[in-house]
Amino acid sequence: MNKKIIIIDEYKRMKSHFGIFTRLSIILALMYPCQHVALGQTIAAVPFEKNALEMRRSAVTTSASSWFDVTYYKLELNITTNPNYLSGKVTIGGSSLQNKSTLLSLDLENTMRVDSVLLNGKKNAFQQTSHSCEITLDRAYQTGEILSADIYYQGTPVASGFGSFVFYSHSYVPWVYSLSEPFGASDWWPCKNNPGDKADSADIIVTCDSIFKVGSQGILVSAVNRGNGRSTYHWKERYPIAAYLISVSMTNYVQFSNWYRYSPADSMEVLNYVLPEHYSEAQQALPRVVEMLAIYSDMFGQYPFIKEKYGHAEFGSGGMEHQTMTSLGTFDEDVIAHELAHQWFGDMITCRTWSDLWLNEGFAQYCTALYREKKYGVSSYWNYMNPQLQRGMMTRGVIGAPDTTTPSTLFYSPLMYSKGASVLHMLRHTLGDSLFYRSLFSYANDPLLKYSTATTKDFQTVCENVSKKDLAYFFQEWIYGENIPSYEYSWEWKPAEDSSMLTIKLRQPADRTNPKYFIMPIDFRISANGRDTTVTLFNNTQSQIFRIRFPVQPVSVLLDPDGWILKKVFFGSDILPVDFVLEQNYPNPFNPTTTIQYSLPASANVTLAVYDLLGRKVATIVEAKQLPGSYEYHWTPESSASGVYICRLTADGVRLQKKMILIR
Repeated sequence: MNKKIIIIDEYKRMKSHFGIFTRLSIILALMYPCQHVALGQTIAAVPFEKNALEMRRSAVTTSASSWFDVTYYKLELNITTNPNYLSGKVTIGGSSLQNKSTLLSLDLENTMRVDSVLLNGKKNAFQQTSHSCEITLDRAYQTGEILSADIYYQGTPVASGFGSFVFYSHSYVPWVYSLSEPFGASDWWPCKNNPGDKADSADIIVTCDSIFKVGSQGILVSAVNRGNGRSTYHWKERYPIAAYLISVSMTNYVQFSNWYRYSPADSMEVLNYVLPEHYSEAQQALPRVVEMLAIYSDMFGQYPFIKEKYGHAEFGSGGMEHQTMTSLGTFDEDVIAHELAHQWFGDMITCRTWSDLWLNEGFAQYCTALYREKKYGVSSYWNYMNPQLQRGMMTRGVIGAPDTTTPSTLFYSPLMYSKGASVLHMLRHTLGDSLFYRSLFSYANDPLLKYSTATTKDFQTVCENVSKKDLAYFFQEWIYGENIPSYEYSWEWKPAEDSSMLTIKLRQPADRTNPKYFIMPIDFRISANGRDTTVTLFNNTQSQIFRIRFPVQPVSVLLDPDGWILKKVFFGSDILPVDFVLEQNYPNPFNPTTTIQYSLPASANVTLAVYDLLGRKVATIVEAKQLPGSYEYHWTPESSASGVYICRLTADGVRLQKKMILIR
């Protein structure tokens, strides 16, 4: 789902349809970053999550029985627009995951009234609560047993979230559409409203006025004119699908098709349902999705629903990745690319819980950058990612533990979209392009995840298996940690006849708890007259000193100059340490002289001494009270023999030591 708002374009599109007050209300609403705005709604109608229904549901996302494994949905719906009304029958098939199951609970808001329930074809007792339909089973079902329930119901859905089921109009023509993500499917049909339980297949059958077309998932099996001013559309989805990805879009659409030719002999239809007043604009914008399909298929594997279709149905919000038929409220190229990427990351592989939502939204947001890079070049990638990084820097919260109580907080764009995309951007640089792209491809084609669901841990495991690297630090700090790192650094160059040395001091302030500090590979660009060198240094402590042999005096040393890390950077020469640190001496082994450096976070009585392996003191280098800071001393043993020695720092009860090797 894409929250991108193009204020000027949307205003131009809408101003021919609505009055002055409504237009001004829309502009104000579009400027509020966390709303999905249906075209033509006034500001009072926009925030669905603030209405009474949403407040009642804020702590409950599903009441459905966890023991029931959904395998099939069949929606047979009758929709009228004068009056606005929905009635029908939903068939739900599945099996028992445990023994002695006696009560089947399904998600459904009580604004939709259940008339009757059939269990395995026979009328059955049920009870409707505020958020569910509870069916008393005819007996205790055992593990593996199959059952099927038919729920007959009716009512006028009360939309929650971003507009789960909307009766609307365009140019005075009725317009009905759905957007169920995340919790809204049960506003208009009984289901198991849990992204972790995908049905193997679904049929969506809609009867409506004959002047309308109906768009939905999979392949259009039939469109039958019933001869009474009503027509029935039957869509068949035979790939696994989560309840929130099932959709209905209905109005007097005009349609056109493009074709994605994925082999010399094979092609797939890209079917577009658009409003008549936007037909010309859509014909200009939507065909570009054919090249997008080719680009993404090359990166992630073939479009996952290749045996059915891809397409778009115009609706009154930003964009929503309904499986095989995205709903679009704008023809913006980035939105089109974002929603198409969801077909791999969100639809084929669905977040197992809403806490894993970044696997949907962060991925789709970042894939838009990858599309730009492949289509237009590296500069386009950075033009897209730099604003994402800026927004990610300003947000707070934990990507892997979001507030799931209401849609607007769960889908908070700077966190879930921009920071989520920035995490993948940083992972790319951490792994390198080759391993990163292999990881994405392997994730999309993992047989345990493909057409199923995934968690962050699943993605981490794939990346570690591909790269052969332990990435626990990366995912812990960026997905389950908060904030971003602040880097304070300084550098100093000392000339020497045979080993001129550049010293870089790096520190992260001690003002964080989760994590205390960030572990990351960091690029440093060292510029000098006649040369420009980038080195990557692995920062794995809160205060760290790096030494690099560099033969000429640098003009500048820049930390992460290309912008691969979400960060704040402070450059200066007086960086106070955050802990007592004794660095490894250098060179080591040494002869005749070695350099010893240490850091003090506070004033202390300091002793720096050298001992042999028998514990006998060989030399005292420092014995004094010292202020906070970093210190450096040189030791040239006069009469000590070759061997291993211990350098020991004692500072107000803290004792640190390092082994040194002298070779004569």
